[in-house]
Amino acid sequence: MGNFVFNAVFLLVLLSGVHSFIIKPLSICSARRGLSQRQVKLCNEYRNHMQFIVDGTKMALDECQRQFKDRRWNCTFPLNHMRGFIPYIPKGHREASFVHAIVSAGTFHAVSRACMEAKLTSHCHCSQEARPDSLRKSFLWAGCGDNLPYGYSFSKLFMDAREQLGSDATQDIQKISRVLMNLHNNEAGRRALMENSFVQCRCHGLIKGCATKTCYRQLKPFKAVGEFLKDQYASGIESEISQKRAPVHDGEMELKLREKYPQYQKISKRNLVYLEESPNYCLKDMSLGSLGTKGRQCNRTSEGLNSCSLLCCGRGFHVKRQLTRESCACQFIWCCHLKCQTCEVEKNMHYCK
Repeated sequence: MGNFVFNAVFLLVLLSGVHSFIIKPLSICSARRGLSQRQVKLCNEYRNHMQFIVDGTKMALDECQRQFKDRRWNCTFPLNHMRGFIPYIPKGHREASFVHAIVSAGTFHAVSRACMEAKLTSHCHCSQEARPDSLRKSFLWAGCGDNLPYGYSFSKLFMDAREQLGSDATQDIQKISRVLMNLHNNEAGRRALMENSFVQCRCHGLIKGCATKTCYRQLKPFKAVGEFLKDQYASGIESEISQKRAPVHDGEMELKLREKYPQYQKISKRNLVYLEESPNYCLKDMSLGSLGTKGRQCNRTSEGLNSCSLLCCGRGFHVKRQLTRESCACQFIWCCHLKCQTCEVEKNMHYCK
């Protein structure tokens, strides 16, 4: 039967902004799930990897929602907007760049960790990457590290296979631009994960002063990757397609993304890139990927991004009296534990008009 049951497979969907797993009778390896033909082929060939692709996607979107929970765009998507394990965002905005990067990083993370935990033993094990030159000669390069080389290669193979151009796409500059944007941000996400790995060293034996250690590659908690990519999102580079004749093949055009405003910042492989400025996300407009902020809970006393004035876009808010559950009657128990009761409290809650 294998590691993954496909006649009753768990599929990731997004309903009202909440991640959940729903059992569907159809195979996950289907173009009806938004997979490209190449992804369908890879999915069938590497079925035991797919649970970790799903796990990595869920971890990434959970982190995305944590990062943006107080903003007008809060990383939620309409039902059935999952296409090839990445939510569909119709325009090339900053938000699309962040989603592609963090999902790419999440799948990379999940596969790398699965190798280390011996969950994909027919394909990979603990990392066997080369010993870092900077490691002290007295330290041992051993132990069981996260397998970044395999996680990188499989995540790249599967996630980038979504970005394909049809035979008619040579005339569609907008589509080519979006494919190049997605591929660039997929790679930026993978590089973000690599930059948030480190060499973990542990003492062993009873050697005085811990002169000898065993070291291996370790991934940081995924929260660190999300925060790193959030900074990259804030400093994202607006880009456009560049066309120039290829130096080898006469008559052929080389297409790549370039900075729209090169005087400010140059594109590197770690930057996030986008094609057009984002909308304000105040009103629902599915053509822009905006769900609007109507009905969102806001904080009337806050001066931050979750304040009613900012989140409600000047439309005002409704007040509802609601029962909430919160910790109360907390006591500090020596040493060192905080014991609390759970109380029901009636509060005014505020929701955008």
